[in-house]
Parts: sequence; structure tokens; C-alpha cells
Amino acid sequence: MKFVIMAGGIGSKLWPLSRAKTPKQFIKLVGGRSLFQMTVDSLVKRHSVEDIFVSTTEDLVGFVEEQYPSIPKENYIVEPEMRLTGPASVLAMAKVAKRFPDEVIYFYVQCVIVREPEEKFLDMIEMMEKQVRQTGKFMTGMMVPKYTEVGSDLFKMGKKLSDTAGMNVYEVEEFINVVKERMTLEQVEEISRKFTVGIHTNHYVWRPKEFFESLQKIRPDWFDLIEELMKYLDTDKEKEKLEEIYKKFEPDRIEVLTTELIKENKLLAVELPFDWTHITTWDDVYRYRENKKMPLDNGKVVNVESEGNMVMASDKKVVAMVGMKDMVVVDTDDALLIMPRSMASKIKEAGDILEEKGFKDYL
Repeated sequence: MKFVIMAGGIGSKLWPLSRAKTPKQFIKLVGGRSLFQMTVDSLVKRHSVEDIFVSTTEDLVGFVEEQYPSIPKENYIVEPEMRLTGPASVLAMAKVAKRFPDEVIYFYVQCVIVREPEEKFLDMIEMMEKQVRQTGKFMTGMMVPKYTEVGSDLFKMGKKLSDTAGMNVYEVEEFINVVKERMTLEQVEEISRKFTVGIHTNHYVWRPKEFFESLQKIRPDWFDLIEELMKYLDTDKEKEKLEEIYKKFEPDRIEVLTTELIKENKLLAVELPFDWTHITTWDDVYRYRENKKMPLDNGKVVNVESEGNMVMASDKKVVAMVGMKDMVVVDTDDALLIMPRSMASKIKEAGDILEEKGFKDYL
């Protein structure tokens, strides 16, 4: 089994600490190790580091080299430019499949997730590999929502299967695209009242053969481009042809495949047998730190009749919170964020305005 860790994102919902050149997966947000390091730490407990591939960008390769130097350089999959998770996923699958065409590939192992306990996560990996080999279907993960949030997409759940190593595996009836449609909390709450839903947790497992068969049917434009590119992989023309061909991919999310696979009853979802924390927004960071009884304030912070707040600041200045409730304050050298935790998903809108005003250096 091989693993692909997607580590090329920006993490714009954790601005201003997470930036294009220092994204959240390489920052120590919830402990002494970065989210990227924590993901690899888990996998190498049962698998070889040689089985781990990292999909990232040229600007971020240095973080991978510094934070996990034991990952072989030939396992780096470097995007020539950002084209969203769809083209990035297709490229990563092609690179791994070129060397290991018959392997089951645990794909899109997000390094912005904390999975506890790790042993249950690793048990699930083994079960998913067996299911993919036996059924020929794709598999991913889901979990029952603990609270309403808009940082993750949802599944409308279908029939529960039996005989799956003691884990709950379901067919999926519908994909609910919360992120792309920028649904509000009220919209998600309404959907959750009407249907049995699970949060899509992006633990894709599939084999190259079935992946490319589905890609050819669902996104023939992507399939034709990657088929052309695969002629040059592992040759002296790879870099040149990658730069030439990759820019022709229409940017889109990998969920364009997920949606169609569900319609064809080719997708199974396992309910995660472990605690899963998606570190997407500052509210996620707050909830994780609170649950783990970690300090909610970094830096010199004074609280007066204040509660439910989190302050991320340096020791260069004092931050005084007076009469504040359920707020987030993030203070960096060149930017200051102040917001209610309930509006954590709105940071993307602030980023859009910064870009419109020509403040790209702050993103």
C-alpha cells in the first residue's frame, strides 16, 4: 500500500498566521510538531517511510525536506502551479501509478487532520485496503457531525454494510457540496435536520486501474492530458512536459469525481473509528486546544471578565481582553485579526478584499 499526502494548500482560513509561503500544515498549531509531521509520524508506525509520497509546490518543498528528511526525494510530487485538488490529485495518482500500478493507494491523506488514537486510524487503513481489493469500489471516510460547521462537505448516508472488521461502512446516496457553495450555518443545520448526514473526511482509497477508468468517463479532458503526460514521467523531459501540459488542466476540486461516483454506487464510506479534528478554521484550533486542556493564549495576555477566547500573539506586546467573549485574536508582525469565533469561516472574504485592494503581500 502507498500513501499520498497532499501538502500544497495555503490554509487561508487560518490567516494571518497561515500564509501562501508558510501554510498551516507546516506550522506548529496544536503541539510541538507540525500537522504535516504528525501525519507522517502516524503512518510510519506501521508502514515504511519509502511508501509515503508528498504532493506539494516548489515553494514548499523546503518544508518537506526540513520537517521529514527521511522521505525519499523521488517521492516528492511537485506541482508546477496551483490548479486545485482535482488536477493535483490526478498528477499524484499518475506519478505513483507509474511505479506501482497494482498497489492500493491511500490517497489524499490530509495533513491538516489530527487523528486519535492513532492505532484505530491504522486499523482502518488495513480494513479499507481489503475492501478496495475485494469490491473494486472506491472508499473514503466520514464521521457523524459533533457540531454544525461549514468547513467540510457532507454525505447523505445510505445502506449500512456488514462484515467490515467491526467498523461501520455505508453506501452513500448524495454528496452535499458545503464548501464550494459556501453554505451558511443555517443551511447546514437545515440539511442535518432533514437527513442522516456524515462529514466527508477525505480518506480516499483506490487502485490506479479503477481510478483512471472513472476519470476517463467523468473528466475525459483531465484523462487525455494525464495520458499524454504519463509518456514523459521518469524521463529527462518530465519537467519540461509537466510545465507545458499541467497548465492546460481546468482547475477544480477532486469532489467532481466523488459526486459522480456516488451516483454510480461506486463509493463506500467508513465511519471513522477514532476522533477526527479538521484544523480548518481558528474555531477548530480553539476547540482542539480546549478539549486537550492546552493553553488558549500564546504570549502576554491579560483577561478581565472575558471567556471563551483564544489569543495567538508574540511576547513583544501585551494583549488585554476586557469584557470579551468567544473571540479570536491573532497578532503577527504585519497583521492583526480580531473576530468572533462564530465567524471563523468569513476570513476568506477578508482575504478576497485584501487581494482586491492590492495587499497580496499579506496573504
